[in-house]
Amino acid sequence: MPNSTVIKTLHRMLTAVLALLVVGFSVYQYYATQPPEDDLFSQQQITPDVYLYVTKYKGGGATVSDVYRYYLDTKQKGDILHYLTSRKPFLVANTGSARITGYGTHVNATITGRVFSFTNADLFYADGMAVIPVISLNATGVR
Repeated sequence: MPNSTVIKTLHRMLTAVLALLVVGFSVYQYYATQPPEDDLFSQQQITPDVYLYVTKYKGGGATVSDVYRYYLDTKQKGDILHYLTSRKPFLVANTGSARITGYGTHVNATITGRVFSFTNADLFYADGMAVIPVISLNATGVR
């Protein structure tokens, strides 16, 4: 009998711990996948099919550096920020003054500042055709 009580108690404790882990992970995933609180900083045409959209994080304050997110896509109509929440930026940096140029499907990014993340591949659709621009980055860091 005492062994049965110990096993039941351990089983209840293990079940409670596992339930807390599942709830904690679910809460973490909910907050980690929230779209960023951004404002549209700029937009420009890079090539006939490729447009650049730059957003700036509007949260933070004196202790949080500026965060700019760079997106490539086709010309968007309507609420651009709502559309960009479903996209991943190809460049995240602390400056909004990166020089982005392009020719065909090749995009060149030149930036002076801190780069938080970068990917040299992106995918979007223009007139039903997949566009996969090749992205080159030339970054000069600052201290």
